[in-house]
Amino acid sequence: MKRFVSLLLMLTLAVCVGSVASAALDQSLMDLPFKERAANVYNSSLKKVELSVIKDGKATKTTYKSIYIPVKDVFKRSGATFKWDGKKKITTIKNEGQELILNFSGKEITAGNNQVVLPQEWVQLKNGISSMDAFVLAYIFELSTDDSDQERVDWKEKLNFLDIKGTTGFPGLDKYMHVFVQFND
Repeated sequence: MKRFVSLLLMLTLAVCVGSVASAALDQSLMDLPFKERAANVYNSSLKKVELSVIKDGKATKTTYKSIYIPVKDVFKRSGATFKWDGKKKITTIKNEGQELILNFSGKEITAGNNQVVLPQEWVQLKNGISSMDAFVLAYIFELSTDDSDQERVDWKEKLNFLDIKGTTGFPGLDKYMHVFVQFND
């Protein structure tokens, strides 16, 4: 199974390197807001996601009828802890003594020490489920990009505590955005 997952990731990477790397250098994309830039690197017309999470050589695969991925599905095997504060309307993902904050309050909040707040346009709360934009997640940790997008580099550095080794994202002919998230073992 581990060899199969590795082979699948390498094939996916090979297919995506050309499109993602060249898109990252396209100046017209650099003028877009981050979320739109991330979507356009892959294929902004895609509206569904297939998520594969790889940890300790084991993979789980889940499909969604939305471009938003539940954060619990991304991080549940990573060792991170989750907390929902219904009064403040925020979800907190804690790992390595740092916190990722997903703000659903509609109000601007300031990050405290050891906290990172994701922009509200990157997250969604629907039916009680805290989710994150799949394009953004894939783009921030994408293995096949260069450092031409400084904002992407900055976000990757800020979110390093999440222990994500890398992501691979590619638009499938099946009209799904395929996102592979690999955690450090």
